[in-house]
Amino acid sequence: MGTSEQLMIRISRRSLTLGATTLPMTVQAQAVWPTRPVRLVVAFAAGGGVDLLARIVGRQFERGFSQPFPVDNRTGAGGQIGTDLVAKSPGDGYTLLATSSAAHGVAPGLYPNQPYDAVRDFTHIGLIASGPIAFMVNAQSPYRTLADFIAAARAKGSPMTFGSGGTGSVGHLTGELVYRRIGIEMTHVPYRGSAPAQADLIGRNIDAISDNLSTHAALVGSGTLRLLAVASRARHPSYPDVPTFAELGYPDLVAAAWFGLCSAPGLPRPIVDRLNSALRVATQKPEVKEQIETLGLRAEGGMSPAEYGAFVSEEVSRWREVVQMADVKMD
Repeated sequence: MGTSEQLMIRISRRSLTLGATTLPMTVQAQAVWPTRPVRLVVAFAAGGGVDLLARIVGRQFERGFSQPFPVDNRTGAGGQIGTDLVAKSPGDGYTLLATSSAAHGVAPGLYPNQPYDAVRDFTHIGLIASGPIAFMVNAQSPYRTLADFIAAARAKGSPMTFGSGGTGSVGHLTGELVYRRIGIEMTHVPYRGSAPAQADLIGRNIDAISDNLSTHAALVGSGTLRLLAVASRARHPSYPDVPTFAELGYPDLVAAAWFGLCSAPGLPRPIVDRLNSALRVATQKPEVKEQIETLGLRAEGGMSPAEYGAFVSEEVSRWREVVQMADVKMD
């Protein structure tokens, strides 16, 4: 063997030795993640749906990763403050965001000047849970079916009224789609939250509500409110007698409130995959499914990071079109 060949062998061996001592350090850091508490940011107040789901998932992650996952409620500006905080945080896996269709699906169309891009400025990890939007009436009303409601609307000389949890909410925008697709006249009555809308429906001050089913599940269960249809692809397992809009002849009326997990951009793929896998395992546990179902939601967790990222992108595009069609303006 010549001198040049021996030199090349020594250089190759030295390169392999250096690679073994330097390159794997990044991989090892990702493999041992997390080595300290992971902050789970919620951009909405404690006690709401996003917050409760974050705490359910956080407890499971604490057991799986042997580190605390404290929830940090950063409220304000319709969820934009907490969301922006995560978008601008380091992509190291120590700041996560529990988000929702309100913040990551609808808001981009309502607030075109957001300080972040809901799709590009995040690493999308996975879908936690979802729940359909429902169209409901007072159980004491004469409307026993959606057909009854439509017939009354067409016979009435003035528009029917429907309430929601607020202007620009998924419930509001779904309601806008409902009456346009069905071909009836309806006027939206916005409220500051679902509770006052619910109170006015009980008091018969409005004709219907288009809102997250989970928010009104207790009164539906008690017989105070009546579901006329749900905007899901299949019937809700807790309400097997309630038809979907698709069954009633409106196949494109599919809408849901959903909740997901994301982080800052640049989160290393090994950490993304570990979080996605942990989320999948957590949402398959019977006790976790039960906890999520008590919120009127369905446990998800089956989407891959790529699938969830595509889903978020589709939701942003879809609701932006609805906002434009309905000419929804935010104060």
